[in-house]
Amino acid sequence: MQILSIILYVLLFLVFLSVLIIIHELGHLAAAKAFNVYCLEYSIGMGPLLFKHKRKNGETQFSLRAIPFGGYVSMYGEGVTLPEGVTVDESRSLNGVKAWKRAIILLAGVTMNAILALVFFFTSNCFPQEALYRNSANIAESSIASEAGLEDGMIFKIETLTYVDSVTNEEKSVYLLDKETTVDGDDTVYYATVLNYEKLSNFKQRDLADYLYIYPLEGEDILFSNVLDPATVNFVNIHFTSQVRGEKELVDSTVYDVKVNVVDGKYASFGASLYYEKWTDDFPTITKNTFKNFGECSVVLFKAIGDLITKPSSWSQVGGIIAVGFETTSVLQNFGFGKFLFYWGFISVNLAIFNLLPFPGLDGWQLLVLIVESITRKKIPEKVKNIVSFVGIALLLALMAVIVVKDLIKYIFVGAICLL
Repeated sequence: MQILSIILYVLLFLVFLSVLIIIHELGHLAAAKAFNVYCLEYSIGMGPLLFKHKRKNGETQFSLRAIPFGGYVSMYGEGVTLPEGVTVDESRSLNGVKAWKRAIILLAGVTMNAILALVFFFTSNCFPQEALYRNSANIAESSIASEAGLEDGMIFKIETLTYVDSVTNEEKSVYLLDKETTVDGDDTVYYATVLNYEKLSNFKQRDLADYLYIYPLEGEDILFSNVLDPATVNFVNIHFTSQVRGEKELVDSTVYDVKVNVVDGKYASFGASLYYEKWTDDFPTITKNTFKNFGECSVVLFKAIGDLITKPSSWSQVGGIIAVGFETTSVLQNFGFGKFLFYWGFISVNLAIFNLLPFPGLDGWQLLVLIVESITRKKIPEKVKNIVSFVGIALLLALMAVIVVKDLIKYIFVGAICLL
């Protein structure tokens, strides 16, 4: 059964990856056809040919190739050789159409990926939503939490923990941060709990006492080392802030203190269980959130690109196609199909923006060449463009190879060692 699940996840991953590539290349093809540019081949995948089809009296061959991580549209004027016996007027070449038409053809792929991302985000937002940072309490009768005043179904947020150090007997406070909290410019030592860590899942109907693990924050990263070991404290006071929902937002209300005892080196249950709050948005909210998601994901990518330039350590977090496969599978398993679609929307945004970078081999590079030639009114020699493109593609392939090896070590070899 486990093997069948793995096969299903792999197939689903390949299907969605293929959709991104198909849509991107379809954008180039549709724009080229609209401007009557002669297209020799529309290929999904790279490498050895598996399947080809060409309509009778048609001019474009549709191909499926062995390596499913890429694709292309072969247009007359891009250095390709016409089939034997085929004669095409120069006006139907990519270089034969006006500059603005070439620009549209070059931008059509990323535009289609942007549209696809909006479709994924919109569909994802149509699913019932759930969030960890909008918590509801499931309070057991006659429990410590119940006696403290917490009511079943109350929407709450945990603000702070106060604990007594068993060695110094001093009372200390820990501030629990959610994902929107910033610590820049503040000298206070802050901590975060897994209760507010957005990437963790499986909190549904679980006792809060199981999750009182506090981790120090370093910038925006959580360091996974427990600094509040139950063996080092006598008891913990948890401060719950109930939240009353207004028309547009949650408004803080009463603060409740719940004392949690430590028994045999573990936090004792205090009768509060945690589960995700679920809700369904209306159409205007879904539409608003769709464009909000698109904007936020774009900002995240630009920030990541900036970090790669300014923070060399950020390269250790870069992942490739294997990392994407594992991450999407994890999202599907833990958060459901709605979040899975959201993740692919994010990937589609990444693909669109990445292709706009002015790096040889990408759409952004060809667009830059077009702009330079239009401004200077001089053609860059084809030999120069071919050499630069070849070097750029070689560097991209080398980078991809390094990332694949890194992913293999992280996800395959290390995982295999852990299983031994």
